[in-house]
Amino acid sequence: MIDLIWHAEFQQTVFRCVVEAFSRPAQINVLPECEHHAAIAVLATLVDGESSLADPHQQLDNTHWLRLQVKPTATESAAFILCQGSRTVDFEPNLGTLVSPEKGATLVIIIDDINGGDRTYQFSGVGMETPVLIAPQGLHVSWFKQRANWNSAFPLGIDMLLATKDGILALPRTTQIKEIN
Repeated sequence: MIDLIWHAEFQQTVFRCVVEAFSRPAQINVLPECEHHAAIAVLATLVDGESSLADPHQQLDNTHWLRLQVKPTATESAAFILCQGSRTVDFEPNLGTLVSPEKGATLVIIIDDINGGDRTYQFSGVGMETPVLIAPQGLHVSWFKQRANWNSAFPLGIDMLLATKDGILALPRTTQIKEIN
């Protein structure tokens, strides 16, 4: 029997959640219930044989790689990068080019929870009527510091999806992040 995350109907629902997440940055979007982590459901939806995926923190097992039908790619050239948020940043992603800034990587970062962490951040920018405060749990402080460097030459940069067990929160490169404490 094929697992639910590989069914087209499920992936269409997840895709709508991803679109909604990028339309309304810093808002949690709960994915349909399944037995996999939200990060895996997102990759099952967005990645195909024509995509490139890096897994520098080895979060995927052989079954996932086979189902995704994509070969591992180096982080500096991957369109998608699956990351473990509790680890420090230890790679350089593709930031795109001035001719093709859309080729900047999308980082799917596994975290424990959207709130409950030691540091609180304020998010503001396109798609947000008012600033949003979040204290991600299981996200090393280096991620947002490095994100600021990666996105400093806008329109070049990366987009982020923070993924909890059952939800996602999008941070497009246009979102400003300020540490509150």
